[in-house]
Amino acid sequence: MSSESTSSDPRLPPELERGIFEIAALAQPAWIPVLMLVARRVRIWVEPLLYRVVFLKEGRMDIGLPDFTAATLEQISHNLRHVKHLFINSRFVARHRFSLPSAALRTFDISRSTPVLFVAAMSLSPLFLTVTHLELLDWTSMTDSVDRICPNLSLIPCLTHIALNGDLHTNLSHAALCAITQLQCIVFLVAEAPFGGSPLLDDSRFVCIEEGLSYYNDWLNGALFGEDFWSFADAFLTARRAGTISRSRYRICTGRDFESDEND
Repeated sequence: MSSESTSSDPRLPPELERGIFEIAALAQPAWIPVLMLVARRVRIWVEPLLYRVVFLKEGRMDIGLPDFTAATLEQISHNLRHVKHLFINSRFVARHRFSLPSAALRTFDISRSTPVLFVAAMSLSPLFLTVTHLELLDWTSMTDSVDRICPNLSLIPCLTHIALNGDLHTNLSHAALCAITQLQCIVFLVAEAPFGGSPLLDDSRFVCIEEGLSYYNDWLNGALFGEDFWSFADAFLTARRAGTISRSRYRICTGRDFESDEND
């Protein structure tokens, strides 16, 4: 605002003005650097929202969002307490040292750097104590005991959603997955896989998802707008339980309307 503004100029109530700027910032994160230039008070309101989602990856991605280099992390460290959603690529971890607060994180992804789930007596990392949604990509070596995964999953106190990638769906016991009563959603992220005779076919929590969107885009959609394969799976399971989707159906594809597919 102009420095020539006077007390007689019309002004919105501060709470309403702040709400308007925060709504604009959340709806269009790419606008935040511009909004920060409006006035000092606006910068105080919206700058924390700029760091609500942090996506750390080697190389650049043309996704229309503000970006920064690894060297910038030290300069903005005072704002990192506002991080709610964090993605860290394994190559980034290998090349850079940094520290981010984890207590407030709602979505956390650190490829190939998550504590293993194969040991006989898993000591839970603090990150696992509040995890509700967990996606497993693979196991670390052929010597790992895959049989320990399901018992260890049941030790994660708040876990309600599990997703499996790669060959995990063929190596894990489907019956053991079904036996984890705290789970509300069991997702297999595979395009095609034989499930003949699997107890999961009779489990109302099971869905098999073909990923029509790139992994990075799906993660960002979830962090920014709350729409990712997890929400897609929840919506499908709700529709199937309500009877608007065939109860025998369990395959869907992200980026496509499963209700339209049902009618095709």
